[in-house]
Amino acid sequence: MITIPKLKKDMELNKSLGNIIDILKTTAIMRFHSFQFKKKPNPLFVSELEKVFVMLKARGVKHPYLFDRKSLPSAILVITSDEGFLGGLNALLVNAAMEHKSSDKDEVIVVGERGVRYLEEMKENFVSFPGISDDVKYEESESVAGYLLKSYKKRFGRIFVSYPRFISLTTQKIEVSRLLPYAFGKETYSEEYLARAAEDLLMEPSAEKVAEAAIEMWTKFSLYKIFWMSKQSEEAARIVHLEGSTQAISGINQELRFNYFRRIHALSDKTIREISAARLLLGQKR
Repeated sequence: MITIPKLKKDMELNKSLGNIIDILKTTAIMRFHSFQFKKKPNPLFVSELEKVFVMLKARGVKHPYLFDRKSLPSAILVITSDEGFLGGLNALLVNAAMEHKSSDKDEVIVVGERGVRYLEEMKENFVSFPGISDDVKYEESESVAGYLLKSYKKRFGRIFVSYPRFISLTTQKIEVSRLLPYAFGKETYSEEYLARAAEDLLMEPSAEKVAEAAIEMWTKFSLYKIFWMSKQSEEAARIVHLEGSTQAISGINQELRFNYFRRIHALSDKTIREISAARLLLGQKR
């Protein structure tokens, strides 16, 4: 049975722990709001590139970036976080990536040291890159994209990315999307417009070279956007985790206080009964 001094000590310890978690949560909220004001990837860049892809489609351009080579293995890129309190999120991201691995020839590429640890524990082979910095620099996506594009030309038939999609402060969705080959969207342009564009548009040095350059730019920017969203998601996920810890500590504190005061009352009742019994015995002796 836990003694009263031990219960009191546990209450004081939990109170201190709760204060620390409150400070961490406040810091996480400030970081999240600060990140929201950082410069976001410009969606207009992708929109303009997609217009180029419409022209390429009208020309009927053939390029490895544009079709799935089914005989080749896949590459699965998983974006993990090196920040604290995100072990659950990292585990979900790694598991989602591994579910897309269909053969031993498929290659896993991981961003972040925490993801490296998970894969080492799973005894998986992988290629690793450093975690995303707080500033989410475009150069970071260029480095990873450079490896993916070079490997895609030689060894892979498709590339998937496992990352946390930001929905709201309280909701992040684990998503595995195909990065390459590029999938043309459902354009609303008329057949007449596409035919005229294919005939009138001059592409130098060739439509195939334009396709290669445009899709490489699109890949790098898409990864940059995914990196940015992953960082936004991890900032939000940390707040949610700390809020859950706050509620858990609060529940433990309530139980400790209940047990503490119950033991105090039980001890008081016992003391009163013993004093009353002693008085009765003294009265009988007289």
